[in-house]
Amino acid sequence: MNISSLPNCFITLDLGTTSIKTALFDQHGNMLTSATKEYTLHTPTEDIVELDPEVYWQCCKEGIREILRTSQVPPRYIRSIGCCSQGETLIVLDKEGKALRNAIVWIDNRSKKEAEEIRQAFGSENPTGQTGVFPTWPVTKILWLKRNQPEVYQKADKYLLVEDYILYRLTKKFIGEFTLYNSSYMLDIRSKAWWKSILDYVGIGEDQLVELYEPGKVVASLDPEVSKGLGIMADIQVVTGAMDQTAVLVGAGNIRAGVVTETTGSALVICETLEQLPETYPETMAVQHHAVPGKYFLIGWCASGGMTFKWLRDTFFAAERDQAIRKNKDPYDLLTEMAEEIPPGAQGLLFFPYMSGPGTLPIDPNVRGVFYGLELHHTRAHFVRSFLESLAFVIRENIEEMAKLGSRCTEIRSLGGGSKSRLWNQIKADVTGKSVTTMTCTEAASLGTAILQAHAIGIYPSIEAAVQEMVQPAEVKDPREENRKRYEEVYQRYLRLERKYFGSE
Repeated sequence: MNISSLPNCFITLDLGTTSIKTALFDQHGNMLTSATKEYTLHTPTEDIVELDPEVYWQCCKEGIREILRTSQVPPRYIRSIGCCSQGETLIVLDKEGKALRNAIVWIDNRSKKEAEEIRQAFGSENPTGQTGVFPTWPVTKILWLKRNQPEVYQKADKYLLVEDYILYRLTKKFIGEFTLYNSSYMLDIRSKAWWKSILDYVGIGEDQLVELYEPGKVVASLDPEVSKGLGIMADIQVVTGAMDQTAVLVGAGNIRAGVVTETTGSALVICETLEQLPETYPETMAVQHHAVPGKYFLIGWCASGGMTFKWLRDTFFAAERDQAIRKNKDPYDLLTEMAEEIPPGAQGLLFFPYMSGPGTLPIDPNVRGVFYGLELHHTRAHFVRSFLESLAFVIRENIEEMAKLGSRCTEIRSLGGGSKSRLWNQIKADVTGKSVTTMTCTEAASLGTAILQAHAIGIYPSIEAAVQEMVQPAEVKDPREENRKRYEEVYQRYLRLERKYFGSE
């Protein structure tokens, strides 16, 4: 490595649900090294999911030390540090800044009763941009604490989310940023101010919450004690990041209207940038603040993305999976090779991939996965092909829902584990009729966090300028006309069946 070519480097912390990924980027968007620290969530009973907040901090410190050791980049070249974060996980601190209890992780569902109470109390009043009241939202969990753990509620001095907590540990300041609070159910999306009515209802004051900055703003220099403990310079700037899905948009270059990102990980997430806030909110998907000031984005999702592919692999292809692993091959490559031999449309076999529900589509929420049209000639390879096609159909459906607000998709950028499959990318292009682009840096959330830092400390004059320099496309799949015509017929059949059996409008 030519150290002299690295005058400006940025540490990124991707604060995930079950792990923290620490990475080091240079000013050109190259990821120099990374380290992942995993942890096990505490799940003592159904609906309860917690973690000691100290675990987040210890994993951050371990990750930083590891990337400094493996990269051998001199500390003087590291200019800043910032986080992107899972949303909604609630951390409660006392007046001394100590955690009063375990963090309540976002997937915790203990506050179902409180969510319903808030829904009944506020009816159609909802300035948050979200589609409803869910027990994942932090405000419902604060109300749960008030009703079920009054000793914690009474001692609570600050309510934080995970990014806020790490910024506090890095700087001793209580600072957050707007994008992470999109799904808190406490933020008025139009005024960018706390929704006072809901705060009054649950009984908390604005002084118990963080001061909100824009993404990509300097919070402060690193706390001297932290600097000494980590062996990095005290003048390193700590910068606000973004909610992880928002950071993904930046890291994939999705910063203008018409660009859609689809991330096929455990779940499928589809996001489209909006230049302005819609006059009316859609019923089926959320509108959220973008990391680029003044812009917004729509977010749609289906819970059964890569998780369903894993289920298919482990249920029907266990022997092939084990054989591939022994040969040091990716089992999913074997499955997609089989699917490639099957023609578009899987010879009549359709899959509705709602193993964990339909997500944001206007379908009966009780619907679950269905294979439809099975005939004697169908093989296991047909099942794989129909699964790959089904997620492409879901992407197109979500894009069509977004178009009802006047958006116009011109390009799709593909991320997540699913983007590794060239066949799957081609299917997505053929089904949607849009070019599908993969990215050189597959860690888009981390790259997006580095981009925000590069702008914040003055390396680039704007987020857009930083994206132009630091985001590099990898491969483009254009629609194939012969497949496009075939998939139009299959997709329309898919929609007719969905409307007939699943209550889609």
